[in-house]
Amino acid sequence: MPSQVETNESLYKSLNELGLTDHEQRLYALSLQLGPVSIAVLAEHLQIPRSNVYKVIAGLAKHGLAQFSGRQRYSKTFMVESPTVVGEQLRKKREAVAAVDQAFASDLPNLLALYKQGELPTKIKIVQGHKQFVAAFRQVAEEAKGSMCFFGAFGEFIKFITPGVAVERIDRRVERGIPVRALMLPDDTAREVTLKNKEQLRETRYLKTKNPFITSFHLSANKVFLWQTKTPVALIIEDEYLVRMLQSMFDILWDVSA
Repeated sequence: MPSQVETNESLYKSLNELGLTDHEQRLYALSLQLGPVSIAVLAEHLQIPRSNVYKVIAGLAKHGLAQFSGRQRYSKTFMVESPTVVGEQLRKKREAVAAVDQAFASDLPNLLALYKQGELPTKIKIVQGHKQFVAAFRQVAEEAKGSMCFFGAFGEFIKFITPGVAVERIDRRVERGIPVRALMLPDDTAREVTLKNKEQLRETRYLKTKNPFITSFHLSANKVFLWQTKTPVALIIEDEYLVRMLQSMFDILWDVSA
């Protein structure tokens, strides 16, 4: 069973999350313990003038956590709402934040397309390990705008992230209507995936090279995702100029590939 100290910490954290000031938090916590009391009693316990207590009460009322109840003809006692109301307010806030987050995630590809780097420094992120690698791959499908490109050892990439994750992300890309051009090293996995090109909004070509490799990259929005599956490590570079250069190189190789 939580101690009184732990309970108070939980309460204050919750009230802080709802945006209450320090005075409003103290008043709410005090009122829970005292029950309905006069303003004079609250002022005495809080050691602030009665006029200030009224201001704090007004703040609590705006959050829906306070009310006056008339107990005598010429005086009023103050009481706060039940802690269940605090829980309900937290739930509503979580739902509102989740809705905003979902809307922002949907608009992120459009926002990235509008983003101009100018003289801002290049952003580079290195992720290591299977879990972070897969998380970075999921990011590709969510941020893509208009179209995307894949270059490299497709078979090695799919084998590492697992076919299940690949199908999940392909379905998400198709759901968003994002086509992909894939310039791949010829292997069994690459040949197999071409059978579903049309339904998976994909156009494929094979890269002609005398020096096969195991790495690959995605071009998506203003980012390049570089994949190395042996360590494993992924390098995410956010730089519109580098992406533009790599896109130009990709297009040249695409045009000369079959």
